[in-house]
Amino acid sequence: MNSDRVALRVADMSFDAIPQAARQRARERLLDTIGTALGGAATKAARMAAAAMTDPGEASTLIPGAPTRTETAAAFVSAVSASALDYDDGHYLGGAIHPSSVIVPTVLVAASTRPVDLPTFLAAQVAGFEVAVRAAHLLWPRHETNRWFCTGTAGAVGAAAAAAKVRGGDADTIRRAMLIAWAHAPISALQWPTVKEAIGWSAATAVTACRLAEQGWMAIPHETAPALAPTIFPPTPFDEPHAAGDPFVDSLGSTFEIERSYLKPHAACRYTHTAADALNDLLADGLRAHHIHSIRVATHHWATFLTHRRPPSLEHAQYSYPFVLAALAVHGQAGPDQIAEHRLHDPAILDIASRVKVVHDPELDVHLPQHYGTQLDIHLTDGTTMRLEPRLVARGDPADPMSTAEQDDKFAGLVTPLSTVATDRLRQALADGSDTTVFWRAIARAGREQ
Repeated sequence: MNSDRVALRVADMSFDAIPQAARQRARERLLDTIGTALGGAATKAARMAAAAMTDPGEASTLIPGAPTRTETAAAFVSAVSASALDYDDGHYLGGAIHPSSVIVPTVLVAASTRPVDLPTFLAAQVAGFEVAVRAAHLLWPRHETNRWFCTGTAGAVGAAAAAAKVRGGDADTIRRAMLIAWAHAPISALQWPTVKEAIGWSAATAVTACRLAEQGWMAIPHETAPALAPTIFPPTPFDEPHAAGDPFVDSLGSTFEIERSYLKPHAACRYTHTAADALNDLLADGLRAHHIHSIRVATHHWATFLTHRRPPSLEHAQYSYPFVLAALAVHGQAGPDQIAEHRLHDPAILDIASRVKVVHDPELDVHLPQHYGTQLDIHLTDGTTMRLEPRLVARGDPADPMSTAEQDDKFAGLVTPLSTVATDRLRQALADGSDTTVFWRAIARAGREQ
């Protein structure tokens, strides 16, 4: 597999050739990402992105009622909104990335100025997802000293391929869009507050790469022999020597990794979810915040930094075992209304968070990267301790998927600022195979009807 073959497989990937299960996952991820973006539009990060990216243009953004912008600006603002709540989907073995928060906004923006039917849209979305997780797999750190994250970098490559495909690009245009995106992709590192994994810049890079490819950027005249890049500078991760024969990469087009992606029931870093699920089960059985004296969280070594007891920003709270578990104990949920900027100084949450300790359990490391395991000890005010079994599978994983009703409830909770009529129009536009112009009209009406 190399970038030429990847581009050919993307170009050849038709909606009819995608298995029904993968199509269904794509529809679910599309709705989930739109919901997270509409809900995330009210965050400080999204508001600042919208205020900074004001260049007027023709492209719509996933912020109801917002003015149109250039495609680059619209992609940036939309992707920041889609990732701001840390409620977006992910994939464990595909570089532990959050593909849809880059790919869905990019493809939506790329298709916002022209009618694209839903099957064509979903085929591009799936193709971008499949490329992104394989690029991330190749980029996944081989050494503990490498602390870069893959979402922004690999996501840009997959999203550029998807954008070029949804706009009718041939294999050569798709390949050049991927190369341009790779050449300009952000090196993705966690920086708080706001930046996370460079998801906004990843989408902006991807849609710009698509536009450049459409203009002929990097094209070589047919009468000229292709110039080969030096082997020490492979054009993309797919052209690296270690990519050749990699079964995960070679399965592009035959195995659909979107089927193995996860959805989030909690608005927080995925590392926290097995712990939150375990505590949630106890709450369902009658445990209450006033019963809890302290909590000990044993986790794998990747997650030992999630220790903020008094997080100074929303992003710090999302990446905090103490805050997430305390919010869940106090308010019964760990959604976007509990893991939120207005909760950062909630005295009840901070009280319990101050009594949460995070420790490393080497026995949980062996399950990485397939599972982000945790084990809880709940010390109660009556002096007893509830020692829970380690939990490896998180709710929303392929092995424990969220039900349709749970996904609907999540979406409804995210779009509550919109009117019921606007929400129904949006659902209908996504469900009935309408083209993208109908969808964007629903978003615009939603903004006017808030």
